[in-house]
Amino acid sequence: MRQFLTILSACIIGSITTTNAQRAHRNTQIASAEVEATNDAPRFIEGLSLNTPTATKNISVKNTVAVKEKVVPAKVEIDEPVPTTKDKKEAAEKIKEGLRKNTSLYSFIQDWYGTPYQMGGTSKKAIDCSAFTRQLLSDVYGKTLDRTAAMQFMMTKRIYDQDDLKEGDLVFFSIHTKRISHVGVYLGNGMFVHASSSRGVMISELSQAYWTRFYAGAGRLN
Repeated sequence: MRQFLTILSACIIGSITTTNAQRAHRNTQIASAEVEATNDAPRFIEGLSLNTPTATKNISVKNTVAVKEKVVPAKVEIDEPVPTTKDKKEAAEKIKEGLRKNTSLYSFIQDWYGTPYQMGGTSKKAIDCSAFTRQLLSDVYGKTLDRTAAMQFMMTKRIYDQDDLKEGDLVFFSIHTKRISHVGVYLGNGMFVHASSSRGVMISELSQAYWTRFYAGAGRLN
């Protein structure tokens, strides 16, 4: 009987010990869950909500610093293109061909070709762009133009499409300025004759980058 009571007592103590261990383990889990919930809950400091992520979360940090992209400006021609040997040959061919079609126009160009440029010049010693166009339209077409490029622009009828240009029309340019500063006479096939500020009287192509950049429009004198 005593032996039975000893065994029964040991079983009861073991059961109590097991129950206490389970209860302690459960309490530990609850406490851990409360701590995690506390960490995930929003925190407030002086009215500002600060969400603090737990250590087990993957935090993705995005760099929000704006970085300016380096822009390399395109190379542009700031000076009038120097006529190449090919350009000079084509100009000579243009004059030679033109003499067969419009003798008065191309005889005038041939006579003035290479005349140096000078602001305010009006003779074969030196001439500026508007004086050249004024002289050409007077001698070849019997028409009168005002003295400056800007005035010539104002007195001519606008031609908006280069495909509509005809021989004798005026082509205007705004070079390094917003106002009309240069003028020439259209010859056809994308070419025009003018008194270049650096090359004198010459034939150029509208399609050249320099002239395309500063092209301001065209006009026709009725």
